[in-house]
Amino acid sequence: MDSVDLRLVLGVADGADQSALASRLGLGETAVRKRLRRLATSGATPWLRRAGSGYHLTDGGRAALGAIGEAASACAAVTAVLGVEVLPVRHVRVVTAILASGSISGAARQLGLPQPSLSAQLSRIERRWGNVLFQRAPGGVSATPALDRLLPHLRLLEKSLSRLAATGMPEDDPGVPCDLEVACEFGFTGLLDALRDEALVDVQQHIVSVPGPDWTPDMRNADICVYADLPLASLTTPPGWTTAVAFEEPAYVLLPRTAVSDRETVELRDLAGHDWLTGPAGTRNHRSVLAVCRAAGFVPRVRFTALNGPSGRHILEAGEAVALTSATLVPAGALRTVRLAEDLRVRLVVGWRHGGPATATAEWMVRWLREQHVQRLAQRRPELLAELRADPVGWPGYVDA
Repeated sequence: MDSVDLRLVLGVADGADQSALASRLGLGETAVRKRLRRLATSGATPWLRRAGSGYHLTDGGRAALGAIGEAASACAAVTAVLGVEVLPVRHVRVVTAILASGSISGAARQLGLPQPSLSAQLSRIERRWGNVLFQRAPGGVSATPALDRLLPHLRLLEKSLSRLAATGMPEDDPGVPCDLEVACEFGFTGLLDALRDEALVDVQQHIVSVPGPDWTPDMRNADICVYADLPLASLTTPPGWTTAVAFEEPAYVLLPRTAVSDRETVELRDLAGHDWLTGPAGTRNHRSVLAVCRAAGFVPRVRFTALNGPSGRHILEAGEAVALTSATLVPAGALRTVRLAEDLRVRLVVGWRHGGPATATAEWMVRWLREQHVQRLAQRRPELLAELRADPVGWPGYVDA
């Protein structure tokens, strides 16, 4: 249950259909349908009932309408102060429980949660709200000035939520977190909208750099991580984390137009005499290029290093160097790409805390990323997709894709 659900019920009370509700709330119609379905089937006394293709208030929903309106207004005041779009009810309960008990351990007992779990939730809430809410001390916690400024709005919201609780307000599904933080090495167009509309999860995506061989603090602090695993330069998974390969694809090389004859594949040793472009020294890309070239029997002549961007692209377009890439990460334009003859693969990996609240969302992301990758292959390299599908032993992820 969150502030969007409250506004959704008010919209149904106004007679808005699903299309109008989606437009009013800035959601996809799939998300609206799923939320309506959940509101009509959860809680001791559901607020909504389905009638044909639409939804109407139940008697319980009509009785709760005043409290729903008050709670929605109070939520709007809090979200305006915080600058967030969605306010989950359980965030408010966590903050007010800790404030009332004066300690995280006391609030954990009150809420029936393990203390480490509540501490992790509080850290996530503080990051999402953009404020440190409590000052920690050996004897307990106290409100920071940032929380003091929120207190009048939170107290009004707490009162309206107490009224709502008596009406059979739907509870959150503890197995589906309402908000998560995802650290991605790459930005994925459409991912946040798909998570919101299809998985009903509110996500913040942070684009992070992964320069070395280890997970960065930003990755460890996130709920889910998405990163590339490069040939002979894999990241070591930290203890307590689970990973899954969303997809893998063969390595390609970006070549000057005059580098080699027009062949379908090229061997690494044929590139021994060329200048190379890699990521900055010590980065995973740099280490991967050194490792794969040495495995092919030569040390690459790395004359250029650059992060992904216009500078590196200009060097490649000018034909001054060669560089490694993958099947679908090849930039559009005049660059020439040839598949490597060696079986070198780039893998996109999704990681999450083992058994944590992000598990279901992370598994959903694995499926979504794989489906998106298949669509990109179908558009850019249909012959490669056909090849991968025809080799279920070597490329099992594409058999049923």
